[in-house]
Amino acid sequence: MSYTPPNTFADGTILQSSELEGNYQELRKYLHSFIVAGDVEASQWIDTRHIQPPAYEAYSAVQHGVSGHQGGSNSGQTRLTFATKYLSGQGRTGSTSFHAIPGTAITLDLRRACTVAFHYWYELECGPDTSTGAGQVTSTERQVWIAPYVGNVSTAYSSYREQAQEGCNHQTGWASSTGFGAEIPYPLGGAYQSRDGTLIYNAPNARITFGLAAHSRIDRVAVVNWGVAVESFYL
Repeated sequence: MSYTPPNTFADGTILQSSELEGNYQELRKYLHSFIVAGDVEASQWIDTRHIQPPAYEAYSAVQHGVSGHQGGSNSGQTRLTFATKYLSGQGRTGSTSFHAIPGTAITLDLRRACTVAFHYWYELECGPDTSTGAGQVTSTERQVWIAPYVGNVSTAYSSYREQAQEGCNHQTGWASSTGFGAEIPYPLGGAYQSRDGTLIYNAPNARITFGLAAHSRIDRVAVVNWGVAVESFYL
């Protein structure tokens, strides 16, 4: 509804300050900038007609909004996901294969061409890996690389390998006293890695997946905590 001033003036009318101020006061109310306390309704008046709340998936810990999605895990040891050399060429130096890291991808159904910002972060515990086998590099040279991908996992190597970030193998081996866990803590052994990054992608009108992939020369890389967020901008 358009604004209607309470006081109107014809040519030759002497202006009164009270009438002008009355018009200003009503205009402020109309613009929601000067609503008097008595005019505010105590009950809830904002509903889904005004704001669309995000949807939350408890299992995947992902929140889906109108123009953005975010989620991940920072719960410590309860929801680990992994990278491994057994899905990326058995640790061979010549392999170009990347595999998807489970739980770290979001698929968007884009209605038209837009710009997408894909944000990600993760914490790794790498190894220890002292296994032997033909074609593998020595345990001191074993690493893992984490890269983003768009659409197909193969784009982690073909398009985004320059954005890959590495983590190093825990070289001291497993604890001899307990039989499990690293001999020394991961941060002290150089096998704890915390990384983050952002990928800007000009997306077409299509259903597209954004996620994280790994190429590993380490048999077991625990992704302890991670998070992903996607923002789309229709410009």
